[in-house]
Amino acid sequence: MWWCSWSTYEEEFKDMLKQLGEVSEDAVRDLLNYPPVTWYRSYFDTQCKNPMVDNNFTESFNSWILEARHKPIVKMLEDIRVKVMNQLKDRAEEVNSWRGKYSPYVMELYNDYRDMASKCKENFNEERGFEISEGENRVFLYKKQDPTLGIHWWYSKQAWQLVYQHKLQPVRGERFWKVERHQAMDPPPLAKMVGKPKMKRSREKDEARKRQGQCSTSRKGLQMTCSFCGKPNHNKRSCPLANKIYFLSIVYTYNLFFYSQDNMYI
Repeated sequence: MWWCSWSTYEEEFKDMLKQLGEVSEDAVRDLLNYPPVTWYRSYFDTQCKNPMVDNNFTESFNSWILEARHKPIVKMLEDIRVKVMNQLKDRAEEVNSWRGKYSPYVMELYNDYRDMASKCKENFNEERGFEISEGENRVFLYKKQDPTLGIHWWYSKQAWQLVYQHKLQPVRGERFWKVERHQAMDPPPLAKMVGKPKMKRSREKDEARKRQGQCSTSRKGLQMTCSFCGKPNHNKRSCPLANKIYFLSIVYTYNLFFYSQDNMYI
């Protein structure tokens, strides 16, 4: 599925869809429910200079502030502010240490593509056109120029320096945060919920519970034992031996009553 989104031209996109259809036709049908313009690389314009087709910035930022997220709102924002301030400073120092005109990461990718291009075959038409072929794939090149000129300015050292030229300014402590009364935030209005208000909080399964002034663990999940016969998996109310004795006592009382009645008449 990712190879479909990474396709750079329409023919490759169709080939990847065909291969995906051999695995699962339902996956192709569900995939095409979304407009390919929004996730297929060939439809992307050249304004975006990032080759990524997925969005991992949110997950990366959430893991970056994982420790600060568990703090109160003011402490959390203060920790994030300090982390961002230090991050901007570190990135600016890293960019200023670059020796070349472009980013080292971009030049590493450029060298990888140059090694891949060395394995391609070129055919010249004696004018200004070159046919570059790699296996069954062919592209055309009409300008003989320095390949580094194809690297966009956004990857240059100057562009990175402009990104990190703005810094976060230090902030004084909370004691100096003077808030005017008309600027203070009011609490949200209370909304009456439907139904009877809950009086007890939700307890965990293994949380201790109070019974008759003593703290004991929950009996949920424990094996039931009869207090009459001592056998497990039933209580005194459903004990077969207790029910049998109770039934026999009723029969004995019934017979004794009628026996006494007969002797009284005699």
